[in-house]
Amino acid sequence: MKHSLYILVSIVSLSIFSCTPKNELGLNEKASINSLGDLPENPLLLNAITSSIHPKDSSVTVLYGNDPAYNYAKVSGDGNYPVGAVLYGVTWQLQADEQWFGANVPESIRTVERIEFLSNNKIEYGSYDNTGLKQAEPYNKEERIHRITAMKMAVSP
Repeated sequence: MKHSLYILVSIVSLSIFSCTPKNELGLNEKASINSLGDLPENPLLLNAITSSIHPKDSSVTVLYGNDPAYNYAKVSGDGNYPVGAVLYGVTWQLQADEQWFGANVPESIRTVERIEFLSNNKIEYGSYDNTGLKQAEPYNKEERIHRITAMKMAVSP
């Protein structure tokens, strides 16, 4: 009986004094898309294709794609996506992780870039701010399209 009392006290103590995250779900809501604005869909719910870290400006870009884009990226890295493929380049500002020394996590979305592959070899490009509102096309639109479509799928074992 005495032994089971020690076990019970230990379990209660652990549950009371154990570490608990500030956000019980562990979600980084600042880095999420909370409003679609002009975006036709939430890119964070699509398939992640690859990512790229930019140490010079402390940012990270993740390339997302719909099913046709994801399936094409699995078999080809040439960037000539089929009609109906949609890519999103989502770029976040990075911040130091409070829980892991030396690690960085996304802080807030800087930009969302959307590329849709249409018929007749046409490509539609859109740039959005952190609230999902459409921005004016950048002066280097063709370069941005090339950089995003040139990103190759991350290799995993």
